[in-house]
Amino acid sequence: MTTEPRKKSKVAGGVLVAGIVACAACCAGPIIAIVGGVGVASLLGSFWAPALLMVTALAVGVTAWLMVRRRRAKACAVPQSPQPIDLQTTRPDFVSVEERSIP
Repeated sequence: MTTEPRKKSKVAGGVLVAGIVACAACCAGPIIAIVGGVGVASLLGSFWAPALLMVTALAVGVTAWLMVRRRRAKACAVPQSPQPIDLQTTRPDFVSVEERSIP
């Protein structure tokens, strides 16, 4: 009887380790990219501060341009006239009046 909890503990430990490895494999790339980007920006800023200011201004400008472009694209995608909408019933066994066979 004492061996059963130990087996469950080993299985739980194995699942925990597999989860940690999967998380590390999935999240390592973005974390390294963010840390690397901050490191490169810090290195660039320590050597020449105006370059960091130009990179920041460029990033803000590109972000603002993309946001405006996406908003305009969404605004242009709306149809100008009323569109028919098919309404579904909540009961799957519902039969409309048109579908009923009238004797």
